[in-house]
Amino acid sequence: MNELCPMPGCDVERITRDDPGFLRIAARGTRPGGRCPDCGRASRAVHSRYRRRPADLPSLGRAVGVELHVRRFYCRNAACARRTFAERLPELLGPRARRTRRLAEAQGRVGVALGGEAGARLLRHLAMATSADTVLRLVRGLPLPEPEPPRVVGVDDWAVRKGRTYGTIVVDLERRRALDLLPDRTAETLADWLRCRPGIEVVARDRSTEYARGIALGAPAATQVADRWHLLANVRQVLERWLAGAHTRLSRLPSGPGTPAGARPGPRTGPFRRTRAEAAARDGRRARRVALYEEVRRRHGAGEKLLAISRAIGLAVGTVRKYAYAESFPVPETRPLRPSILGPYLARLEARLAEGCENGLALWRELRAAGFPGTAKQVHRWLAERRTAPARTTPHAWRAGSPAAGPAPAGPGRPPALPSPARLAWLLAQPPAELSAADAAVVTRIEQDREAASIAGLARRFTTLVRGCGRHRREARRRCGARRAGGLARRRP
Repeated sequence: MNELCPMPGCDVERITRDDPGFLRIAARGTRPGGRCPDCGRASRAVHSRYRRRPADLPSLGRAVGVELHVRRFYCRNAACARRTFAERLPELLGPRARRTRRLAEAQGRVGVALGGEAGARLLRHLAMATSADTVLRLVRGLPLPEPEPPRVVGVDDWAVRKGRTYGTIVVDLERRRALDLLPDRTAETLADWLRCRPGIEVVARDRSTEYARGIALGAPAATQVADRWHLLANVRQVLERWLAGAHTRLSRLPSGPGTPAGARPGPRTGPFRRTRAEAAARDGRRARRVALYEEVRRRHGAGEKLLAISRAIGLAVGTVRKYAYAESFPVPETRPLRPSILGPYLARLEARLAEGCENGLALWRELRAAGFPGTAKQVHRWLAERRTAPARTTPHAWRAGSPAAGPAPAGPGRPPALPSPARLAWLLAQPPAELSAADAAVVTRIEQDREAASIAGLARRFTTLVRGCGRHRREARRRCGARRAGGLARRRP
């Protein structure tokens, strides 16, 4: 029976079937005695016996449970604090375990392949039912595989708390997996880690001088490489900083002939006019942002660090950097107009306006009866730009002026707004052949500026050089793989 159901360190007494889907195996330990886990002294004096009922691997599609008769021994060492101890069966199951080691490993392997919830659903069909949380706990208990010595690694920083605490992540670039997380990003910590791994030949890093010094100290024979991602990211960051400073100047450039007509769909070419209260609130927000911009420029001119300015004023570091390098206050990018909620009802409104109805509340009631979900304020805004005379409820002090105090929308003679500096930097870093017609027109427009054209040309040449090196490496790997596959095919009989 032991050959059919091997139980390391135990003797199988009987196998019974409790119900159609469950098998019970009765077994007991075969060792003459045990050793105290605290002092290690052997003992054969039996104190008592009890039963453990762990689960085991299924058999013939049935769940299996083990009824294990376990002995408890006296510890005869008077100096030992433990008076009794239970019989240990380390090859079969651990102390206080509810499942055998082989069942725990099988459930853990399923969890590695599928995860917690999916693994638990599959295990129910394999007669090894357990919960998703238990599957994840067993996955964490599996021993980690011994990694092969790395040869090509990548080094970069990672944020424990962004802006405050940073560490270093080391990645095996050949196997594409993380190797270690270091507690800080100092040269000494990285050098100590590299000294313990003398087989490293290539280290890819960003342009940090601290990492360069750590690699030189810990692996002086290794080749240091600036990886493509950081090179392209540095180019985009430099472009964005320059464009943030020159954005106001570039936005005054006229549109080129290649600008596509009708790029902004919809009947409106600008936002609705705002009331005087809304315009005053908008001007107040702009004044506060301008004051913050001037404060950042003053502090940066006095020599303060960007992070110190960010903490003192309460702005994000990216916003402080944008303000510090901008020649003038950066105008926010104009958001594209969304389809109006009045769109399906414009024909009805135009018809009623042609009939002479300029009562906004009456028009709104008619639209609401037709299913319009909006408020009367939206109808009033649409009507305010089309009135032939002021409304009867308009105060006399306002009748001489415009019914709304907001600025008029951008006319056809005014150049359209430029995208944000981040978007422009992304467009300049892309190959010209991959740009759409609208994006190519934007790039052509800003290249009317001589300095912008020079910077854009340098950025394209650099990005083409970096991307070309990566393309050549991919083609070389593809050719190498094809030659290897051809050699294997020729060796087959």
